[in-house]
Amino acid sequence: MSVVVIHNQSDEGRSALEAGIREAESRGAELVVVHALSGSPDARAQAQELAAVETAVHALAPDARVEAALPDPDATSTLLTLVDKVDAELVVIGSRHRSAVGKFLMGQTVQRLLLEIPVEILLVKSR
Repeated sequence: MSVVVIHNQSDEGRSALEAGIREAESRGAELVVVHALSGSPDARAQAQELAAVETAVHALAPDARVEAALPDPDATSTLLTLVDKVDAELVVIGSRHRSAVGKFLMGQTVQRLLLEIPVEILLVKSR
């Protein structure tokens, strides 16, 4: 079993990663970080983005496994596919502070993930 962190290069992504590290340690589970690449058609840009993600993740969690893919047809579907690919017991997602209306109408990506991920989910607010 694994703890999966939905990652992006943001404060929300870092908060999710930090919480995911704690959860994986407390559960004795593998930490898997999934990241939907930006979708650049340039192979060199893709490689640079992946290297930046791996560097950021491994700075905090050297043993974490990083799974990344180009969005096809969209980033949310890609993330759902990556989560399905690993044996997850928990998925950790970061979220940013929102206004009252924003909280009610949560971002489409996070909302879809919350509704469609078939395992336990931990939503972490960034600081």
